[in-house]
Amino acid sequence: MDELEADRHQAIRALSAALSADRLPVEQFESRLALVRQAPNRATLDAIVADLTPTGDYEPAVQAHPAPLYPGPASPVAPAEVLRIATILSSSKRAGSWTVPYRLELKVLLGDLTIDLRDAVFYSDLLEIELDVRLGNLALIVPAGTQVENESEERWSNTTHSTRSTRGLQPIGLLVRISGQVRWSNVEIKEKRRAGDPPTGWRKLLSG
Repeated sequence: MDELEADRHQAIRALSAALSADRLPVEQFESRLALVRQAPNRATLDAIVADLTPTGDYEPAVQAHPAPLYPGPASPVAPAEVLRIATILSSSKRAGSWTVPYRLELKVLLGDLTIDLRDAVFYSDLLEIELDVRLGNLALIVPAGTQVENESEERWSNTTHSTRSTRGLQPIGLLVRISGQVRWSNVEIKEKRRAGDPPTGWRKLLSG
């Protein structure tokens, strides 16, 4: 992760914290989030969140590893840089409470793989997923309000992205960026609420 990308993540965390504390309207959160994604340098990022960052001599205590961004409770396991999951001639599923790495590399060959991120613990607002899916099926379930960018190369395949059950929910500041290759396969992306989520979504969950 380069220095500017790390600064970009820090700016998004400041926006998310301000949103959860009712110091930033949803409309401003969305517009500033878009500006942060497009900011070309550190100075621009600092200007976008200048009124949201704390000032003074106080410095927070250093933690053993970063605080989780979603869904809340800290995990005793620090996030890995890369996690590789391969499903070959079989069926597998990753779900429940688990620590999401900064990057996922998923390989499916003549198999079925389900990745459920709803109850997972995130330590970054950006999750990179690289696909290598051939003659298989991949189901990716993300928390409601997640922004998904699918940049994978698909040939002779079918990809669907369902948001029907989460319409009207506020964005949670989490971006999942998908790349890689899909051949003769099916990829299904679904946005779903967590079982205990209130109807108002992420902002309600944080302000609790």
